[in-house]
Amino acid sequence: MKLATWAGALMALAMSATAAATDGNYTVGPTLVAPKNIGTVVKIHGNNLVLAAKTAAFDVTLEHNGLVRTFTVVRPEPAVAGAPLMLVLHGRGGNAEGHATITNLSKSVAAQGYWAVLPQYYDNTWDDNPGLNPGLDDVGFADRILDIMQEDFGLDANRSYAAGFSNGGFMTERLACELSDRIAAFAFVSTSITRGLYNACAPTTPRPVMFVHGTTDPVVPWAGNSALALQSVDSAVGLWTAKLGCGLNPTQQTLDSTNDGTSIDLFRYGCGSKEVRLYRVNNGGHTWPGGTQYLPVNLIGKTSTDIQATDEVWNFVKNYQR
Repeated sequence: MKLATWAGALMALAMSATAAATDGNYTVGPTLVAPKNIGTVVKIHGNNLVLAAKTAAFDVTLEHNGLVRTFTVVRPEPAVAGAPLMLVLHGRGGNAEGHATITNLSKSVAAQGYWAVLPQYYDNTWDDNPGLNPGLDDVGFADRILDIMQEDFGLDANRSYAAGFSNGGFMTERLACELSDRIAAFAFVSTSITRGLYNACAPTTPRPVMFVHGTTDPVVPWAGNSALALQSVDSAVGLWTAKLGCGLNPTQQTLDSTNDGTSIDLFRYGCGSKEVRLYRVNNGGHTWPGGTQYLPVNLIGKTSTDIQATDEVWNFVKNYQR
């Protein structure tokens, strides 16, 4: 790209920023808008965030449970009233902005018109396991975020969804157990289920869920990890098919569009008007398919390119309303 074009893009970005605002309960940072025809990189909380053309981002800071918490929002530009939203929770060692970049989230936001709302964890962990509660009250934090986005930003309370990766996926699964009255569908990537949540999970209304998991994930093994109190992926899927009253014989489809050393088997369990999906990524690692290989293969395994997991997640959850 020519220097003059980049200069123009940066000027447009700077002119679009607004002063931070507060209502006394939370503070909204400046809105950073990508140019209409090209993407750009912005910084929020000192982290790089890649914005696709026709998207914008801002951050919100609030106090919850005695702690200062933040979340980042990536939205379409211009904003449209009554849009759906999707909470997207990052993994351990990551951050909201980096996860949005790794997953190509802003491209999905631009194409589909929803708002991606990315909470930031506190002290390098999510409060994902009722049996090992560190007192962060991340369920309450998510509930508060939904209040803000639905009541103050006018987003659609009936079309609120949640997705998460790794530790953020386990937290998202806890939301599926405890916030099913507010969230219409869920997706878990590189996630099985903790033993504590398996025993405690009691959703008011079981909602549709989907899993995406690699068979050679070295961090969250398919077969589980008893030392870490992790159940197997099969056990996690079985919990949800039982709670939703699904049939025991799923349909199966193989997805293998690229020559990357992986393939994906998609299992779809019918549950009346709902569904449980499992994307089994054969030879896939602790990764987000279609996203960035954020660490070397020898550390986390392969990132499959047979699907764009961000698109698959959205295309699944958008079918449901609360």
